[in-house]
Amino acid sequence: MKKKVLVLIMGCALALAGCGGEAATEQPVAEQTEAEAGTENNADATAIEGAQEDLDGGYIDEEFTMGEEVTPDADGRISNGFMSIKMPAELDGTYIAYAMDGEINIYDKESADAGFGGFAFGVSVTEDYGMYGGMRTKIGELKDQDGRIYHVLISYPSDVQWDYTKGEEAPASYQALYDAGREIAKTLEPVQGGEYVDGGGTKGEDIYGDYVKELVTKIQNAKDSNELEAEDLSPVYYAMTQGANPQDPMKDIGVAYVDFNLDGVDEMIMGDIKTGEVYDIYASVDGKPAHVISGHWRDYFKIFGPTIAEYVPEAAGVNVINTYDLTPNSIEMFPQYSIKTDETEGAESKWAVSYDGGDNWEPLSEEDYNIRLNNIENFPSTTEIKYTALGSL
Repeated sequence: MKKKVLVLIMGCALALAGCGGEAATEQPVAEQTEAEAGTENNADATAIEGAQEDLDGGYIDEEFTMGEEVTPDADGRISNGFMSIKMPAELDGTYIAYAMDGEINIYDKESADAGFGGFAFGVSVTEDYGMYGGMRTKIGELKDQDGRIYHVLISYPSDVQWDYTKGEEAPASYQALYDAGREIAKTLEPVQGGEYVDGGGTKGEDIYGDYVKELVTKIQNAKDSNELEAEDLSPVYYAMTQGANPQDPMKDIGVAYVDFNLDGVDEMIMGDIKTGEVYDIYASVDGKPAHVISGHWRDYFKIFGPTIAEYVPEAAGVNVINTYDLTPNSIEMFPQYSIKTDETEGAESKWAVSYDGGDNWEPLSEEDYNIRLNNIENFPSTTEIKYTALGSL
């Protein structure tokens, strides 16, 4: 039986821009719940694209459905015919499962029956690198019996999916499903033959390992800073070897892998191990390393949670911090906002904020400036950046 529903709004983009000292805000992004991959031809992708346009235009394609309601087999496995996941026995009776091509979604039965959605998590596959990001993150790769590679994604809701009128906390049954989602996703198996690798295609060592060794060789052999810049590398690595107090980039510069844009796939940063100043940023684009941007001693970057912060001394007494998000599967840095301190004589305001890349500045109080600075540099994050010295690679 097919059941027609409103499409879930499951994407989100973290934006630091805000007024009155507010912290990061959530911006919903619409994502299709139609099959994203695992299809026989490109017709499905075209249909999804058209339906997305309908959603953006303000109405829902009436053919959009949750899919077929399915029940677990004797081993607790739920299948859509292409892949299956195993539900823990202790969760029996607490959930409803819906399956369609390339996708399995799990709902809390209590919340769904009460008319509050109940979506807890979903697992899907796609061949499109552009499909992860927002509320869908890549967790691994599935190779089918013919050797085709699919990205495996996990998705979570961006809004409340239980009866919030009864309290701020989710029902125990919903919370149990939500918390178990990632572990359940690890049980994924291809139904028609093949292999699933949890974490496949997401780890920095696998994506950038050989590439960074090439970069190390270029840094070691560079005869001047211009040679490094021609290779899309920061000139800092050569400049630091010069002067009265030379440094060794093989000891003082390190590489770290971190998924700071929260799409499930690691980025690579290269910078000063002691100060955390980042001089080169790399992203995974269609599964391959790609250079994003280089910095310098007086124009460098730092990573705070999902934010790239650029520190720029524009002039004596004038310092700017620009903030960016990195678009998933891309080298595009999406600007958020900038803050400035101007201690020069005659400055209109000592503290200011800009939302258009510095073309226009709005005065701030010192308090509001410090709130924004704190939002950038003290963003709560569970991600620890661990550098490995270039000479140790």
